[in-house]
Amino acid sequence: MGSTGTESEAFDYAELLRGLEAAHESDAIEQALVAAREQLDMDAAYITTIDAGAQTIHAVVGAQDIVDRYQSSVLPLDQTYCARMVSGEIPNVVPDTRANTAVRDLAVAREFGAYVGVPVTLSDGSVHGTLCCVSREAQARLGEDELRFMQVLAGIVAARIEQARGDLARLTERFTAD
Repeated sequence: MGSTGTESEAFDYAELLRGLEAAHESDAIEQALVAAREQLDMDAAYITTIDAGAQTIHAVVGAQDIVDRYQSSVLPLDQTYCARMVSGEIPNVVPDTRANTAVRDLAVAREFGAYVGVPVTLSDGSVHGTLCCVSREAQARLGEDELRFMQVLAGIVAARIEQARGDLARLTERFTAD
């Protein structure tokens, strides 16, 4: 995702966002992951939830070996980029994880040399989880444009999560009212 922006690139970007906004929750999440991976040209994109002790990776798109290894995995928080990003220990964009003193000693830094992550923040301010991309190699080109794109995608994902929660609450209310 470069900064050169032509009119056709801007149209494609807008079209992508319109499609995401119209999708159902699971479709929106999958589309957001595909868009993140493709636009940032990374090896994988994933979405997580974080609780007091662990990070759960709920969906991964990308290289098949990464999908196979990480889909539905539960990782200790102290071993994840995401927990460190959410806590403010590392920035959202880490173009070279092996050069970043806060993460270079993590086992995952041997596998992934670049990371971009953003919190998926709900309207009440709570952090539902994270939307992230990783690359096996360092990626010096990563910067503010990529971060802004990921923040937009995370906002769409958060809206779909809240919509699904609202739909579930309405259905539950209907069944318990009878």
